[in-house]
Amino acid sequence: MTIKQLKIQNLRNIAEADIQFSDGINFVTGKNGSGKSTLLEAIYMLGRGRSYRTAKFGPVVRHGEKFLTLYAVSSLEREHRIGIQKSATQTSIRVDGENATRLSSIAKMTPLQILTPMSHEILERGPEYRRRFLEWGVFHVEPSYFTVYKKFTKALKQRNIVLKTAPDTVASWNHTLGMLGEELNKLREKYFTDLQIALANELRALDIQGNIQMFWKRGWEDGSRLEQVLGDKQPSDIRQGYTQAGPQRADIKLMFDQRSAFTSISRGQQKMIITSLHLAQAAITKRSTGNHPILLFDDLVAELDVDNRDKLLQRIKQIGCQAIITTTEEISNDRYPGCVIIRVDSGDIQTTNL
Repeated sequence: MTIKQLKIQNLRNIAEADIQFSDGINFVTGKNGSGKSTLLEAIYMLGRGRSYRTAKFGPVVRHGEKFLTLYAVSSLEREHRIGIQKSATQTSIRVDGENATRLSSIAKMTPLQILTPMSHEILERGPEYRRRFLEWGVFHVEPSYFTVYKKFTKALKQRNIVLKTAPDTVASWNHTLGMLGEELNKLREKYFTDLQIALANELRALDIQGNIQMFWKRGWEDGSRLEQVLGDKQPSDIRQGYTQAGPQRADIKLMFDQRSAFTSISRGQQKMIITSLHLAQAAITKRSTGNHPILLFDDLVAELDVDNRDKLLQRIKQIGCQAIITTTEEISNDRYPGCVIIRVDSGDIQTTNL
């Protein structure tokens, strides 16, 4: 998967831009606030239909404008043309000249891995961040996952409603939710096993030291059937007003030298380990589907020394994914030959081949 061309109108401080990308490494350079991250934001929106920086429309659209428009020519088995127009109340998506009604349709066509200065939240914040990371990977390699996930989510919502409104009928939902939850977890666990292996490979490739382990917590007691657990917890669930066991409670536990949550390591170490997780996910997608995900790195320089940066860039070349990387540093022809430089200055964009 590569983005060959990107057109932007009225996204933040970029009034209009038409950018060509290489299939390899693309550096986006400029001062802070110049609009570098906006290029990554545009690509992310073309893959997910929303910004990774804010859920609100106001900060995203150029001041004084009512619409923003994004268009990309991408290559995934064949060329595709993806267009998005957003207003405060509506998002319109077109793929290859046809209207698209589901965001999942563009998500499948545009597999992305994005690392931002906030990516450390996968370690430090709640389980939903780690679940979201894993789910994105399963979604791209397991065709049935999205359907099972939607059915489970719908059943969970119904059980939570009857817990509050008709507690006498809760038992009728235990079988359905238990069956769907087991099926969902089976797909997640299979993917997680692949992720463990792929992560170990990336840690070795990047020469990251330390005993790093990753464990899966499925959301209910090991060795127990979910339907039985739901029945056992039913009185407590009725008192609490929500379902306390199931895949919606799943989590990934990360350990560094037998210490939980990476509380005693530096931001630089965290960034390299999180980067390894994303590269592992990219490797699984590539192996399972034949598609190379796009790697987006917002502020690569932050918290990484030169040695680790060079290791990371070399690994990206080995994997063979397209990478778009923002940095405030000037890029040297001698150090990074063959890369493309995209210079951004107050929304103005110029491209140079190294």
